[in-house]
Amino acid sequence: MSHFIDLMKPEYGKVIVTGGGSGIGRVVTLALTELGVDVVVMGRRMEKLAETRDLCAANPGQVIPVRCDITDLAQVEAAFAEANQDGVVQALVNSAGEVGPCRADQLTSEMFSTAINSMLVGGFNVCRTWTRGLLKAGLGGSFIAYTSTVNSRETPGLSHSGMAKAGVESMMRSWALELGHRGLRYNAIGPGLFPLAGGTHHDDAFNREFFSKQIPLGRFGEADEIIGPTLFLLSPAARYITGSTMMVDGGMRLRPWFGFTPEDLAGIGEAV
Repeated sequence: MSHFIDLMKPEYGKVIVTGGGSGIGRVVTLALTELGVDVVVMGRRMEKLAETRDLCAANPGQVIPVRCDITDLAQVEAAFAEANQDGVVQALVNSAGEVGPCRADQLTSEMFSTAINSMLVGGFNVCRTWTRGLLKAGLGGSFIAYTSTVNSRETPGLSHSGMAKAGVESMMRSWALELGHRGLRYNAIGPGLFPLAGGTHHDDAFNREFFSKQIPLGRFGEADEIIGPTLFLLSPAARYITGSTMMVDGGMRLRPWFGFTPEDLAGIGEAV
């Protein structure tokens, strides 16, 4: 039995978590450090990263805050150089990138560019920099990208987010195919609705009652329910999984239709 318990423990003693200052990135950092894993948390706001570090202060794992805007390749490369000073970090969880809802006809090129840059371009910058470091060192590793249940189908109000995150999942599959023989694994997790502090679904203006009724399990997700799949993909038990997307959405994607109602979208993203 001890063999199976060991299989479920994180495989690496150090992990990079982008977007670790809030939301999913923060709760995953808390869980990893509780297990004794050191975490390099990256994000744009050092004060939020410092909050995460302080929340983990009593845990056996250490938190190392590194300021990084993932849409800026030069910042990403500098942040990874800092993170890899004591050896190339072989595991990465990319949770950076969040956009608000907007009606499709009211989307501006700036709003679309923001979604693409924060999720797809930023994801590429992080993924490529991490990958090159491991290839140079001759090491394998595990990369996890959070996407969303919305990009697997039509979702009113979030077409820009869906397009960007669908691109991330396509990248995961392609890189998994190309680099699997080098010991590198790339997977995605598609969360549903998780009202975690710092995330969009935590906003009091979010129509929780309406969306809860659209979820087959009848409720939003809890922190442990996104932490569990993440730890699994970082564990030896997942060594034979790559190029996959694990949907963690309470069955939300199974509904005939889901998304924002026209009432929800009224006045949101109105063009000036």
